[in-house]
Amino acid sequence: MRLIRLSFLTVLVWLLTWGGAYSSEVRAQQTSSIDFDKPIVLVHGIGGAGYNFYSIERKLRSVGYDRSDLHAIDFADRSGNNYRNSRQLRDFINDVLTNYDVDEVNIIAHSMGGANTLRYLTQLGGVEHVDKVITLGGANRLGASSVPDGVDFTSIYSSSDLIVANSLSRIDGANNIHVPGVTHLLLLTNNRVQDLIIEALEKE
Repeated sequence: MRLIRLSFLTVLVWLLTWGGAYSSEVRAQQTSSIDFDKPIVLVHGIGGAGYNFYSIERKLRSVGYDRSDLHAIDFADRSGNNYRNSRQLRDFINDVLTNYDVDEVNIIAHSMGGANTLRYLTQLGGVEHVDKVITLGGANRLGASSVPDGVDFTSIYSSSDLIVANSLSRIDGANNIHVPGVTHLLLLTNNRVQDLIIEALEKE
């Protein structure tokens, strides 16, 4: 009986100590087409904040990302000012590149964050440091009329948005994906949208 208890305790200690790491490793292997070496920068819209991406961050962690891989910016100017925010985004990404010793990041942007991202890409040299961009109800055409060469761009939008016009979200050179029945804010939490985000990150 004592031997059984000791064996049980040994297994329990192993699970508590190593089980989480093992699960993360298995998840990463199951989604091996994702490049986990590229951190993700999360870019909010007008009046938003980094915490808007809580649900998306949870989804990303479930497929193998670590908390340290996810970096949500909080703009000093929350009015969506494209000039100021794109420059703050540039500085924020430069810090991520330096601190994590990487050459590129991926970006997930919501609403006006899409326009800020495109201005960073097209006017502030961001194209050299970004592999993939995924926008959710992005006001993309306020930042550029087309996607610059060298960036894999996915624009997810909905006819139920009612905040950002679909004509602003659709942009030349992107994989434009319409998801019906999802409001502007629910683009941040909708399960179908989150599955599309993972698919875009998996794309080689």
